[in-house]
Amino acid sequence: MPWYKIKHSNGKIDYCYGSSEDAVIFDLLKLGTWQISIVEWKPKKLDYQSLKTFYDELLNALHSGLQLNQAISHFALSSPHPIISINCQALLTELEKGRLFNDTLSKLTSHSAAPYCQLLNAQGSREDCEKSLTISILQLKSLLDWSHRLLKALTYPFCIIQIALMILIANRVMQHTAVEHYYFMLISNISLYLTCSAVQLVIINSLYKGYACSWLEKYSQNFRLTKLFSLLNTTRQTGVTLQEALKHMPTYFQHEVTKEQIFQVYYTLQLGQSYTSSFPSIWFPNEAEIALNSAEKDGNIERALTLATKEHEKRWQKNIALLEKLIPAICLFIAGGFVASALISLYAPLLEIH
Repeated sequence: MPWYKIKHSNGKIDYCYGSSEDAVIFDLLKLGTWQISIVEWKPKKLDYQSLKTFYDELLNALHSGLQLNQAISHFALSSPHPIISINCQALLTELEKGRLFNDTLSKLTSHSAAPYCQLLNAQGSREDCEKSLTISILQLKSLLDWSHRLLKALTYPFCIIQIALMILIANRVMQHTAVEHYYFMLISNISLYLTCSAVQLVIINSLYKGYACSWLEKYSQNFRLTKLFSLLNTTRQTGVTLQEALKHMPTYFQHEVTKEQIFQVYYTLQLGQSYTSSFPSIWFPNEAEIALNSAEKDGNIERALTLATKEHEKRWQKNIALLEKLIPAICLFIAGGFVASALISLYAPLLEIH
């Protein structure tokens, strides 16, 4: 369903989520609202970074003594972040209609970040809300940190590529215009520079907003398992049972095989099967596997989950450390290719003389 922007005759602007424009107008007419103009509105949705910023501001507001609705109303009027401000206006309008906070926030959040809206306990006490906000912020911070580490690793080689391309263009400019295909080669080099710059900007923006997690989830099994156990640990801290946590885990993943495995584990446990026969062996490596077998006797799976979380986290830290070395090396190799091309072009006339 789409969002709609409603402008009243007195200049007030509201935002509404509805099945159709006619349905929204009919609801407004029932409330006695007649003089309005309505258009479809496409919100700029919150990504990992902006959602974390929103949660940080919300937690600070709750610590200051504001209620949840009061905090949202304050952000709608005075948040320094334009995207958060306008989305809070839409969120506040829906909350005044009795809509659930988590579901409405999900509709204003990008598909990949939307599941993290469900970690927030907006229906409980202030303490429950603050605790769930803290846990949500830690989860988002963890995802963003992994992405930002790759961004930092790429900063230096990206600069080298920029310098190499500038050298290539400068060398081409200094060549005599009588050189064959001079203008064609110059335009080609400038086009190459603009293309590489555009690609770099897209990568930097994507990494800054945390979207590297989508790439890592697609290609790294270790990342998927680290994310899974981190979420299980976080969700269970809110008082949710293991089976209830597993029930909602597939919404956090785009990887189909992982989603199928989680569903299979959930339904197997629902049928009363043992832990060892329910979980894939790869989920509980080394000591965690021993702890899982012990859980069959005493029914306490906490130690197995803790050990598995630590083991997957340790493996992932090794993997990301390798990526931090490998990716810059590849970029420097590409930059070396541009520099070599510039040097060959620069010294080619001298070689022809000799």
